[in-house]
Amino acid sequence: MQVRTKQASRRGRPREFDAGEALGSMQRKLWTAGLSGASLESIARSAGLNRPSIAAAFGDKNAIYVQAAAQYAAMMDERLSEALDNEDLEAALLKAFDTAIDIYTADGPDGCFVICTAPAEAPTNPVCRNILDQSLNAIDALFRRRLERERKRMQASSSDLAVLAAQLGATLHTLALRSRAGWTRERLRRLASGAVDQLLASVGRFGRVRCGIEFAAVTTRTARSTSRRSGPGATSSRENPL
Repeated sequence: MQVRTKQASRRGRPREFDAGEALGSMQRKLWTAGLSGASLESIARSAGLNRPSIAAAFGDKNAIYVQAAAQYAAMMDERLSEALDNEDLEAALLKAFDTAIDIYTADGPDGCFVICTAPAEAPTNPVCRNILDQSLNAIDALFRRRLERERKRMQASSSDLAVLAAQLGATLHTLALRSRAGWTRERLRRLASGAVDQLLASVGRFGRVRCGIEFAAVTTRTARSTSRRSGPGATSSRENPL
């Protein structure tokens, strides 16, 4: 979409720019610097525009952040929904996590736009707090919709599915944070694969879901097994199978 502002060119015409491209550039700036770390001036420069033009077209920093977050959320919903549209649950979950990892690491150790920028602002900025809450709920709902297709086979209650969906969402969020910390794609994929294995074990071990107890039990057994393999004298890097 072309936007015309009051900024005059050399010929006296209002300057036009593509709002989608400009928002993408500003999103990138906010993604790397954070909302507090980026001034409106620097956000405008990232889009190749001046501050009055940006303010006229998009509003203040909070308004720009809201629009950048909405653009990112729409992209994530589309790509993750496509990945989860697989008849096999394991394949669907692995594809979803792999898709997220590709997004989180496409241009460096970025992580998730919302998860890696909103939490620090949430205590003092209601706009960011609301976006963070919406994002967490949207991710849980995305996994919940996929799990609903397995409900009969899993013999799961609504509360079971809600907990499982939240656990999958939590896995996605830790992938985002660890990618921000510089984890390689290979390490992230091993973590995602292990999380999927544990969830499937909790679903199928007794023929029905026991998410609150069994998922935690499988996690504990895995940790104990890893610890025994590592030995008491091993370093922390050796103890970490990832």
